[in-house]
Amino acid sequence: MSHFLEALNDGRIKAVTGEEAVREFLGRLKGAPLFACVVGSTDTALIEGISAAGATAEKRRFTAALDSEFLVYGTPVTLPEIPKNPLGPPSPVVITQAALHEMGIAPVIVDSGSDVPPATPLYSLGFKPGKDIRTGKALSLPEDFGKKARALGRALAGQKEWLILSESVPGGTTTALSLLEALGFRARGKVSSSMPGGNHSQKEEVVAQALASAKLGPKSTALDAACAVGDPMQPLVAFMALEASLKGPVVLGGGTQMASVWALIHRLWEEGEECDINNIGLATTKWVAADPAADLAGILLQAKKEIPAVAAWLDFAPSRHAGLRRYEEGLVKEGVGAGAAAFAAFGVTNISNEKLLRKIEDITEGVNG
Repeated sequence: MSHFLEALNDGRIKAVTGEEAVREFLGRLKGAPLFACVVGSTDTALIEGISAAGATAEKRRFTAALDSEFLVYGTPVTLPEIPKNPLGPPSPVVITQAALHEMGIAPVIVDSGSDVPPATPLYSLGFKPGKDIRTGKALSLPEDFGKKARALGRALAGQKEWLILSESVPGGTTTALSLLEALGFRARGKVSSSMPGGNHSQKEEVVAQALASAKLGPKSTALDAACAVGDPMQPLVAFMALEASLKGPVVLGGGTQMASVWALIHRLWEEGEECDINNIGLATTKWVAADPAADLAGILLQAKKEIPAVAAWLDFAPSRHAGLRRYEEGLVKEGVGAGAAAFAAFGVTNISNEKLLRKIEDITEGVNG
């Protein structure tokens, strides 16, 4: 039995976009989903001060691998500890793992192009990591990219009634801003960040350099924009979602980064790419949806087609763990599909906010010994 509408009614889930469309979409989610985390790397993450998804620029090279390993094995493999914000909060992977355990789900890992591939079973299509977007030539995609990405989306969608596509890409809110702007979305000052306050000025300076180097014009396609100023996760998830939507509902698991994927999907749909656009939704966390330094709804509602978007309304204020309480200060907001996984757990198992927090705390304390 689905409990999604019950969770929406009692506030564990809240609508980010129009509630009528959200209710209709939630009514189509049956059973537990397949959960896929698409990992990738961009040299943009190595810019000093651009990201807090890892304590240092060097450690950010390992973030996606460590998140994936923790999801699959319950412990990191490549390095001895999971990523954490320099100010203390643990990676949102602890939220995702707790929620997946609650539903009895084993995650699927997809490598979209990583500097350090995860030491897990994974799907890899052989794509390369992204370059610094300031070059204006961020991605090199093969001619059959769309065909391969669609084939993977079709394979995953055939395994469950619905699908969550999440991400782990350090530096990804900056590449999200650049792709959104390249696609004509007004996103300056609206993107969330792993940094307190959103470090908008640095992001916008980097994006201005990227767009100037890219020299995109009126005849540039959606994929042209992604290749110029995006990261490898964005086009892969977009084409996977396009194909998977033909079989059933697809939830983009993330905040700003998945808003950029939605913008790309929307533009590809307008260009004639086959999909069922009504089968695509988005789920994130409260910390993104209510971020005073960002505006997720303001980004999403610029699209001609409104996407049903929701947030898992987690509350870490009463947590016994100091690192988790810092989420309420805006230090770490989303990642590794944390919001979508929590949203799914609320709807699939009807777990309470309090019980899910206890599970997250147990996992966090196990990591910290």
